[in-house]
Amino acid sequence: MNLLHNTVRSSSTYLMRNVYQHHGLRSLLSSSASLRRFSTESAPPTNQSSSTKPLFETPSAGLVYGKLVGITKNTLKSDVLSLFEESKLSSDDLKVDYNPSYSPTGMIVQFSSRSAYDAALRAVAKKGRLYRMERADRANWDYIQPYDGKYVLLQGIPPNANFEDIERFLAGCEYDASSIRLFFRQGASGPTRMALVRCVSPTAAMSAMMITNRGFCFNNQILVNVLQ
Repeated sequence: MNLLHNTVRSSSTYLMRNVYQHHGLRSLLSSSASLRRFSTESAPPTNQSSSTKPLFETPSAGLVYGKLVGITKNTLKSDVLSLFEESKLSSDDLKVDYNPSYSPTGMIVQFSSRSAYDAALRAVAKKGRLYRMERADRANWDYIQPYDGKYVLLQGIPPNANFEDIERFLAGCEYDASSIRLFFRQGASGPTRMALVRCVSPTAAMSAMMITNRGFCFNNQILVNVLQ
């Protein structure tokens, strides 16, 4: 009788233990599921389009700068405007980059958009075989002094010439006498004396060049060019 009682008691204890164990397991699973649901609901949505956007992106609009290389001292702004007709530029969008001896190294061009710049590239490839277009930036544009076709450069002035001699050389031309600036620049055969003079208009500067170019100041022949 005692043996039967002990057997029944052992079985009851075993069943109660399993019940409590399974109940604890279900509670644990239920808690884990609740935590997973809470974590999923509180996670912020991910914007895939913003995460894959390029770090650097070229704008389709805005000013773009380029440098037209291959021009000479005889290249006019009107020549470049004709070449870049499709880009719809004005003379104010062009600046000639001169070296210290006033030889042109190129022309900085300000384009209204990237599409206008691309049109210029096509024009150079198609019609401007003597030219080459390079990228430039706003700093290149701001650095250059604009002459706007109003200045004439006189080269080969005698060392003993003074301001009155320059005025006599320019007799009949429309210019600002107070703007005359005499200076030296190193040339291939030594220092060369030059003068920079501002005329009243681009037309007056072109006229002064045609009248005085290769004229003489004392015994020196003077070369005259218009600075664009």
